[in-house]
Amino acid sequence: MALSPACQALTASNVAKTLSEQPIFQKSQRIAAYFSRNGEVDLQILIKRQIKLRKKWFMPVLKIDEKSLGFSRYDKNSSLYLNSYGISEPINPDSKILEASDMDLILLPLVGFDRLGNRIGMGGGYYDRALKNCLQKKDNGPFLLGVAHSCQECKHIDAQPWDIRLHMIVTELEVICVKQK
Repeated sequence: MALSPACQALTASNVAKTLSEQPIFQKSQRIAAYFSRNGEVDLQILIKRQIKLRKKWFMPVLKIDEKSLGFSRYDKNSSLYLNSYGISEPINPDSKILEASDMDLILLPLVGFDRLGNRIGMGGGYYDRALKNCLQKKDNGPFLLGVAHSCQECKHIDAQPWDIRLHMIVTELEVICVKQK
């Protein structure tokens, strides 16, 4: 089901407001976001509203091997280029690419989700590979927050052993807190 541009814009605005009110968002300093594509919820309105609050924004970038993600600093002055998948990435002049474990909060785009925090992405496994080392940190790594349209909710998603569950999902209609095992 394709959502109209007006519906997409309304969702982006509602999600930006809801996210900015979340305590985890307010206390996080290093936040990984994403550039939306293929109907994903656009976070640019959130980033533009929050950029003055001294939060450091990061966007996913393909690492040299192109099989995993790192995160590069992003601000209003960042130059962008299109990677091999046609997704924008910030050009990082000092080539400092951070790991997922360096983030406080990671906002993940979703194709589908369930209320247990299971998620479906675009199918490349990039986020799963980027997040696998986070579980080894003492504090269990960054807070993982999925962003989706409410119509993307699935009754049940069969998780694979390598899948990493979300802590929370935000849609234009609600905030879903996931009880971790």
